[in-house]
Amino acid sequence: MAYTYTDFLKKAAASNTLKDFDPDELRLAQPNPDYGIAAASLKAEANTASTSAQRALANQAADQLAASYRAASYNGFTGSKQEEIDNVLGQIGSFPDFSYDQQAPEYDNKYEEEQDAILDQIGKYPDFSWDQQAPTYTNPYEQLQQELLDKILNRQDFTWDKDTDPVFGAYQKQYLREGERATANALAQAAAASGGQTSSYAATAAAQAGNYYAAQLSDKIPELYNQAYQRYLSEYEQMANDLGLVNNQQQIGYKEYLDKLSQYNTDKNFAYQQYLDDYNKLLSYLDAVNGQEQMDYQEYQDKLGQFNVDKEFAYQQYLDNYNKLQSYLGSLQSANQSEYQQYLDQQQRTDSQNQQTKELAQAQVDGILQAGVMPSSDLIAKSGYTQEYVNAMLQYYRQKAASAYKSSGSGGGSNSTASTSTSSSGAKPGVSGNTGVLVSVPQYGEITVADAERLVKEGLVRRTGVDKYGRPTYAPTAKKPSQNIQLSR
Repeated sequence: MAYTYTDFLKKAAASNTLKDFDPDELRLAQPNPDYGIAAASLKAEANTASTSAQRALANQAADQLAASYRAASYNGFTGSKQEEIDNVLGQIGSFPDFSYDQQAPEYDNKYEEEQDAILDQIGKYPDFSWDQQAPTYTNPYEQLQQELLDKILNRQDFTWDKDTDPVFGAYQKQYLREGERATANALAQAAAASGGQTSSYAATAAAQAGNYYAAQLSDKIPELYNQAYQRYLSEYEQMANDLGLVNNQQQIGYKEYLDKLSQYNTDKNFAYQQYLDDYNKLLSYLDAVNGQEQMDYQEYQDKLGQFNVDKEFAYQQYLDNYNKLQSYLGSLQSANQSEYQQYLDQQQRTDSQNQQTKELAQAQVDGILQAGVMPSSDLIAKSGYTQEYVNAMLQYYRQKAASAYKSSGSGGGSNSTASTSTSSSGAKPGVSGNTGVLVSVPQYGEITVADAERLVKEGLVRRTGVDKYGRPTYAPTAKKPSQNIQLSR
């Protein structure tokens, strides 16, 4: 995560360590917020250390951290704006905390006791009660109604039998008697007419007189049946009328009960409405008190809102003043950074020129050493070689030349040619003569001598001598590669 200087200031403020940074450290944190955040943590550890040893270790770590960043950033460069930057950083470091001397308005509810009293009455308001007894109804005709209804519902179906009908029996006796009389009269009249002698005529006349009355009795059967059925219906209607009369009387009593119940409910509803009216009066009173209290509270809210607006305005002025310092600091640091970039550009041009001078001197020294001659101390100093390295190389080339001379004198033609070829190439031990050997080069790791020599030609590293095994040693230069360098290892 890339931190900003604002992140550092927040971290320092949160850990209460901003006061522990001196102007130089604050200046160092501006282009290096990572340093500022790490330093704030170390200073916080020092402030909260439980022993002096822990505090010393934390302070030492903070000093070492500042030294490493300081060495890697400005290399001792101080811009023309530095004094002014230090002054602004000092102002930021000592910038006071925000304060506002106005007191916030407070709210005092002067209706609280009255509200509590009303609420207490509402809370203890009794349940509705009505001491009047509701009228009750008991049907005095219930048993009689049930008996009459049972008679009607359970009455047998209509049946008629002439043998059991007393009216038919009375008619039967009458007509039998009249038939016997008519038969006797007919026989007497016939006997008188025949001189007292029984004849078939007399018998026939007597039979006809008896049959007449028997037929008259048969003709009465439908009439008697209908009369019996009418009596059955009349009895049913009478029982229904009796039940109707009883029901009417019961309805009169029940209506009287309903009238009493209606009056009871009217009286009860009136009492309940009075009960609700008294309760609603309490609620209305509470609403009125609450409304007045809300007006007072709204007035308090308005005052508090104005207080907050005024406080916010004062805080914004405070922030504006602080941000002006920050903005001014940023412009100063930008100007200083621009000067520093110019300084770096000049340093890079100077380093490049020095590197070219050094490489030229190294080529001259290498050629002089190959000739078996010691270069001048001034030229060695320009090349950057150590005297130890130059002495070793001079000894090496002289021994090589002596070996080549001996090989040539002893008749070793092919070896002489090879030695001469090697000598004329100007190779150094472990360099051109053994380019596959691995050497350790800072910032590049273990690489081959061939790759190391490529870096030398690019001006990215320089030779510093040979180790005890005769391998060349190297050190990085200040030059940065213009493109990625492809190494074989």
